[in-house]
Amino acid sequence: MKVMIKTEFPITNQFLDLKQMFKSDNIDVEAFDHLSGQLLVHLSELTENGMKGDDIIEGVKLDLWKDRVWHLIERVGLLPEYKDEDGDELIEALERDDWYEDDSKEFDVEEKEPKKGMDLSFDPFYGF
Repeated sequence: MKVMIKTEFPITNQFLDLKQMFKSDNIDVEAFDHLSGQLLVHLSELTENGMKGDDIIEGVKLDLWKDRVWHLIERVGLLPEYKDEDGDELIEALERDDWYEDDSKEFDVEEKEPKKGMDLSFDPFYGF
């Protein structure tokens, strides 16, 4: 493993180590996971302590640090495959829906406009 030049900045050093792991031929996924997790925890603590995404840390915006680490995590393949099971159930339910097939289920809605200046905040006909 090639030795990186260390800087006086701890976040930069951690990121350079992470990047070096990523570029190596044989990635130690466990070590990569541990180091990336530590770095994300550190960046999250900065956010929890009041730093904003646009705040500059070691010459780089906080959001950019997070994006850089997250990008490497995605490229290594540490994230599980996304599967939206609830979305699949909703699509199936909508496909089975026969609400509009039978005209007998239709209902009339009174079409009237609210009066100007009228407070409709609790009117059941107009919502909240």
